[in-house]
Amino acid sequence: MKSYCETGPHSARVAKAIEKEIFSGTFPPDSPLPSTRALAGRFGVSQRVVLSALDLLEKKDVLVRQERKRVYVKARSVVDGAKEILFFAFGDEIGLHSIYQAVNEMILNTGDLRRYDFFSRIVSSSGPFTSNRLDRELARLDNLGFIDCALFYCFMDEASMRKCMNLPYPVIFLGEVPDSGKLPSGARMISPDSTGLLLTAAKYAVEKQYKEMALAYWEEPATHRYEKKALRAMEDFLKSHSLPLRKIPIPGADLRETRKNFNSMAPSLAASLAPGTLLTAQNIHSQEFDSRTLLPRKKYPGIDLLTLTLPESSCRIKSVFRDYADFQRTVVEFIENARNPSEKYRHVTINYHYKIVEESE
Repeated sequence: MKSYCETGPHSARVAKAIEKEIFSGTFPPDSPLPSTRALAGRFGVSQRVVLSALDLLEKKDVLVRQERKRVYVKARSVVDGAKEILFFAFGDEIGLHSIYQAVNEMILNTGDLRRYDFFSRIVSSSGPFTSNRLDRELARLDNLGFIDCALFYCFMDEASMRKCMNLPYPVIFLGEVPDSGKLPSGARMISPDSTGLLLTAAKYAVEKQYKEMALAYWEEPATHRYEKKALRAMEDFLKSHSLPLRKIPIPGADLRETRKNFNSMAPSLAASLAPGTLLTAQNIHSQEFDSRTLLPRKKYPGIDLLTLTLPESSCRIKSVFRDYADFQRTVVEFIENARNPSEKYRHVTINYHYKIVEESE
């Protein structure tokens, strides 16, 4: 129990202490404060001092009193007109991830989304997201205070998701369902269609009547449920249309090393392919490949190139367009209903409406 001296401006000191605990998340937005008796015991003062402190906080627009009810902490949106949204993301080369790009567009939006203030914690790391690392991050995020809700983008298992759900504000997960195929009870998640990207490439190869589709990818075997599902859907589609698929695993300890190896191997790989092949790169972001400086058309006639990573302005080969509009609208809807218990706001899968963009000269 904290003890406050009975001399001096007791109520101002207690008001400051209560406000600090509100900001730290101990008393979260839209929640009732403990009783005046409980607060008096907590801070070691009389109930009269606590009542005076609450008067001060009400004048600062931090609290609201409801007649015949308890005192409530005001949400940030009530205080300054904007909801405070935390965006936490963790992953290797995170800037190349579609979900990161979609949320980043929302953060930079100067239109209707100005009713949100975003606070970001972005960790772009090739290292594993261990339980200890998660605990350290959550300890930091637990003390932010005044957060209306959080968006979490990082692949997790059920146990890790449950840890995140213990934060003092609602958490909306973005990304793929755990490998168990289940979400923890009460979890909220927005997922992309995990099969869409590879299926779009496969459908394009069939539609354009290529003789073969070659897929260059990081040799690290697919371990997650959503990865296996996407590969299986692509393979089944190509098999059903009798289009051969050549898999080309690229070695590397991480994505950066894989990219370097791909750049050095690409000329010999392309030389081994027959005309009429669509060489597709998955999870390999190579500017040399995307700009066609690595495999110039004149040197490798009849070989078309497709990148499945997010294209940059220098891209001169076939790429994939992603429409984030439905995803962003759904994120806004989930934010606005972050405390709504309806099953409608539990788990939604979104289609990016992928389409192939032809190469530019």
